[in-house]
Amino acid sequence: MATTSSPLQEINMNSPKKSNKNKKRLSVERIYQKKTQLEHILLRPDTYIGSVEPNKQSMWVYDDILDAIVSKEITYVPGLYKIFDEILVNAADNKQRDANMSTIKIDINP
Repeated sequence: MATTSSPLQEINMNSPKKSNKNKKRLSVERIYQKKTQLEHILLRPDTYIGSVEPNKQSMWVYDDILDAIVSKEITYVPGLYKIFDEILVNAADNKQRDANMSTIKIDINP
């Protein structure tokens, strides 16, 4: 029967000593896998953009109905927020370089 424990779990096991002949070691190929840059980003997006889990936090937001900025508890995904922020920062940087740029427009189609 194959074990599914990680290499660290095998090293740190505090169980009674057993014969080393019965232990199967994972191959280097199973422990370390070569990934493309895209595969790495898709497997570990939090490394690049932050958490991809929903987060509740009190924030100041614009309320259309009240036509005012109010404090509300909202749920958002920090990684998505970071992507949106990066788009705005890049657009603002481009405006500094290009005097002919007159508008920053972002369309989001959920």
